[in-house]
Amino acid sequence: MSDGTEQEESGKSLSIKRKAGRVLFIGLPGTRLDTRTSALLREVQPGGVAIFGRNIKTPEQLALLNAEIRDAVDHPILIGVDQEGGLVDRFRDICEPMPSAKAVREAGSSELAEKFGEFSALALRQLGFNMNFAPVLDLSGDNFENGLRGRTFGRFPAEVSRLAGAYLDGLQKNRVVGCGKHFPGLGGSDIDSHRRMPVVKHSWETILERDLVPFMDAMFHRPGEHLHALMVSHGAFPEVSELMQAWFRRTGELPALESFHNLPATISGNVVMRLLRLVLKFDGLVITDDMEMGAVVETLSVAEAALRAVEAGSDMILICEQEANFVAARDAIVNAVEKKDLPEGALDRAGERIDRVLKLVDEPERFDRKQFEGISRDLAELKRALKAAEDDEEYAPVFGTPEGGERRSSNF
Repeated sequence: MSDGTEQEESGKSLSIKRKAGRVLFIGLPGTRLDTRTSALLREVQPGGVAIFGRNIKTPEQLALLNAEIRDAVDHPILIGVDQEGGLVDRFRDICEPMPSAKAVREAGSSELAEKFGEFSALALRQLGFNMNFAPVLDLSGDNFENGLRGRTFGRFPAEVSRLAGAYLDGLQKNRVVGCGKHFPGLGGSDIDSHRRMPVVKHSWETILERDLVPFMDAMFHRPGEHLHALMVSHGAFPEVSELMQAWFRRTGELPALESFHNLPATISGNVVMRLLRLVLKFDGLVITDDMEMGAVVETLSVAEAALRAVEAGSDMILICEQEANFVAARDAIVNAVEKKDLPEGALDRAGERIDRVLKLVDEPERFDRKQFEGISRDLAELKRALKAAEDDEEYAPVFGTPEGGERRSSNF
């Protein structure tokens, strides 16, 4: 009798362990899977793997690495990369360097923005990817202080919605899922969150009427492809937190949370659960920014931050480098479920959202050197077209007012 109970408990523990592993989106150390890394993947069974420059040597090697990753995990997996182009271009040594969002912004052409998304997706699929951590939906110009610089599609909501939305269309029509970032928008920050936590001091009205608009457009108002996944930033948003506290205290829909208004958004229930899930009604996949960045680790361990992110409403936790942190984060989540501090249903809902995203992508392609070289040539031609378009800027905002002005959030 006791043996049966022990087996039942062991089976349940394994199930929780697997569910907890699946909410992790992890980075790996090298260009091939050695015995140690293969064992780590089999142990953690992550839901996603993020590829970085350290993992890339040649196109053939990268396609093989991604195939090895898929083989090492016993369920379908998301394989993602920060392939924005411009400053953030992981493929620059194996493919024609991709244009930046700034180049698209200066050309102002939604047709070329969509082509950029299409060519990016074709290159990604050749190499074995099914997710791109793009487009950047923050509103910003060339701010050198917050790390965004030429990574953004513009300063104004209509501009970013139009160009980033067209890029998303091109990406997802070609079966690579986009992950918009960095919710709810880092345009008002003056610190790079890779180093320290930025505090965005925009008023709630500014955040609602400007910063949130590209996210809401991409989530709900796109005439083409919709945003199915987004990345939450490590910025603190005290105005958002104050408003959500007051709102839900008044309505009684949720008990008031502690007044931690200067927490990174990634671990803030006010930002993720209340604003994103309950107010904006987003039921897509929510991924944190890298939990090993300075904005987080200056105050919390990665394991603590990972657990708090799941509690706050995120589905996947991005941990990019340290192997010990993968296991520690997984174990912290398992322990919280076993102690009833975290509902197992939170992991089930995360798994369902991961499955929905996986249904949007095709089976990986077999790498074809000639096809990949053709995509590289197409990217070179695209850059020439973007440069030529700078003198003939298009302005036809999909989301503007009939007069071509700025739309306010009250027009939703």
